[in-house]
Amino acid sequence: MKNFKIVGVLSTLVVASVAVLSLGQSYAANTATNTTLGITQGVFSFYKDTGATMDSYFSHSANAAATIDIGTYNASLSAINAASAGDHRFTISDLKGDPFTVTLQSSALTASGSLSIAADLVSYTGSTWLGTGKALTSAPTSAADIGTAPVTFVARADNSGISKYSQEITLKVAVPAAQAPASYTGLLTFTY
Repeated sequence: MKNFKIVGVLSTLVVASVAVLSLGQSYAANTATNTTLGITQGVFSFYKDTGATMDSYFSHSANAAATIDIGTYNASLSAINAASAGDHRFTISDLKGDPFTVTLQSSALTASGSLSIAADLVSYTGSTWLGTGKALTSAPTSAADIGTAPVTFVARADNSGISKYSQEITLKVAVPAAQAPASYTGLLTFTY
């Protein structure tokens, strides 16, 4: 009986030793499994930004007005350099990833009757485009004449990424000398 106990204990120790030695080895065959990931295409949008999403890039809020007020000036026999506030923000959100070009053109500023200020007297200057994602390939910060023909406002030539950028602009009008007093309105057209 004593021998059976010793044999039983030795057998248990041998089995335990084999089990411990086997833990460090794998007897499974190697195999490979493909994995997939899909990212769906988003949308492209361009808008006059009156919200707060891009405030961290500019350290201030955007102008909340839907329109751009160039101001009110006294009638003058001299030319007037009229300008809006410089916080009118325009944001391009490209979650589609395709190449794009946004052009800008101004109409003439007109008032009742036949009063007008020619479109070629409208211009803009802007901040650096700020944001994140794929860099822009064309992002001019000024245009001396946005009335004669459309000018490139912002663009990206390739489709290698997505991005969101904003620019703040100052709209300028070179009001001719002796321009008749009136309330003038115009239209900025962004095409993309």
